[in-house]
Amino acid sequence: MFKLYAKKGAGSAAVEAILALCGANYEIEDLQRDASGSFPPILHSVNPRAEVPTLLLPDGTIMTESAAILIHLADIFPEAKLAPAVSSRLRPRYLRWMLYLATTVYMSDLRMYYPARYTIDAAGAAGIKAKAIDGMEAEFAILSDAIGEGPFILGSAMSAVDIYAAMLATWVVDVPALFAKHPNIKMLHDRVAEVPPVAKVRVRNGM
Repeated sequence: MFKLYAKKGAGSAAVEAILALCGANYEIEDLQRDASGSFPPILHSVNPRAEVPTLLLPDGTIMTESAAILIHLADIFPEAKLAPAVSSRLRPRYLRWMLYLATTVYMSDLRMYYPARYTIDAAGAAGIKAKAIDGMEAEFAILSDAIGEGPFILGSAMSAVDIYAAMLATWVVDVPALFAKHPNIKMLHDRVAEVPPVAKVRVRNGM
């Protein structure tokens, strides 16, 4: 059994969705931050950075980093068809956009929501947040260009990278504005959201 250390509405939602789509045997330990902003000791004991998602694999191995977890799960459950095979011509594109989302949009989201983490000058936090919001606009524009007519990032077939993108699209300051500016991102999001296992995960996460 997999064990997912999660927080409702956080990045663990994408991992939970992939586990559900793959038909994996898993359990979830929902965690909350305390008054100081820290997660419970159990998370610190399995992940030095005490971040969600953290995934305990059936063999006892711990995985962290959302994109890495999504790539791994999609690969070990090939019957779910959520990732191109290593030999597929679509594999480089899949990896490119998975890592793009992890290193640009996800990081911008963190700077937007937690700007104080990224400076030792409290007076600079507002500027970090504003820059992150501006950065996300450009990052989603690049993603939109890549999707094109889609409907998904790889074309006609949904993959794990679309699950990731759909989650991140809901984290922007103004979701309706993003969707109005980039209808193809809205189309991708809506198609992902209507898949029954994903829809159940979204409800559980309050999304």
